[in-house]
Amino acid sequence: MASIILQNISKWFSSNQVIKNVDLNIKDGEFIVFVGPSGCGKSTLLRIISGLEDLNEGTVLIDDLDVTDKIPYDRGLSMVFQSYALYPHMNVFDNIGFSLKTSGVNSDILKTKVGEVAKILQLEDLLHRLPKQLSGGQKQRVAIGRAIIRKPKAFLFDEPLSNLDAALRVEMRLEISKLHKELGVTTIYVTHDQVEAMTLADKIVVLNEGKIIQIGSPHKLYNYPKNLFVAEFIGTPKMNILNCIKKEGHIYLDKNKKTNIKTKKENIFKLGIRPDNIEICKSEKNILSGHIKFCEYLGSEQYVYVDCGINDKLIIVKLDPNFKVVLNEKIGLKFISKYVHFFSKEGLRLI
Repeated sequence: MASIILQNISKWFSSNQVIKNVDLNIKDGEFIVFVGPSGCGKSTLLRIISGLEDLNEGTVLIDDLDVTDKIPYDRGLSMVFQSYALYPHMNVFDNIGFSLKTSGVNSDILKTKVGEVAKILQLEDLLHRLPKQLSGGQKQRVAIGRAIIRKPKAFLFDEPLSNLDAALRVEMRLEISKLHKELGVTTIYVTHDQVEAMTLADKIVVLNEGKIIQIGSPHKLYNYPKNLFVAEFIGTPKMNILNCIKKEGHIYLDKNKKTNIKTKKENIFKLGIRPDNIEICKSEKNILSGHIKFCEYLGSEQYVYVDCGINDKLIIVKLDPNFKVVLNEKIGLKFISKYVHFFSKEGLRLI
């Protein structure tokens, strides 16, 4: 296990700066998830930590030791890639034990260690199979087993589940979470999947355009986003964001729609409210009214998209799955005041 510290990390590809003065302190045993839109630099930052990508400026410390100029092997880290990268001519046993075998480990010790890893990952009955005889989830477990057997200081995962179907992603997500709890090894995980980030992370690092925008627990980022970018990026479906102004202590939507929301905050430019913090109500109590245009029924929950004629946006509302939805029906919406977020013109959430 290891602590990992990044100090003033910068990276250019030609004239394009993809990582911009990043500082990050990862504690021993933490599970950190990097999230952000495509091209934000999350995979590049992971590769810089692993040593697979050179940096232009900055320092990488592992257990307070400067490893900036060390090759990947000397950093003591193990990386699991999006592609399984298994040797097709080797069976599961040989794939898992390859790194130990090439380093000259005794065959009896090798057999014992591969057996221990196979037991952790429930691969004991598959050790004789070739990669082509395995499912996607089994291949990913073999790739993880190959990383575990080296007993690394930290695990680095680069979108490891993106090639799997939905059911296998859930299964492997649980496996990775269980593995981290059992081994306690520092883990850095890159994903674009909201559910993976929220369910796996001790802390989430949100990146955009090569910069860290916010760091915090899933609860903190969901409930207390630093700015509009984080508010809209974290959460599925995303937060509703509406233009608003303050007049005489009251909040108005779209300049002329007075609401019953009051605030002492100033410099208000936009209002944010998550779909699960909006209630359907009778017209005399509503903040907005509109017509249901679309419905997403997910079994345990459903989301409706309501056209209220505000900001040319459809407002997303989470409903009980037993609520009978009628398209184009007019409904009233009430915002739960204590969950309303306000943002300044600069995009910062007003505390």
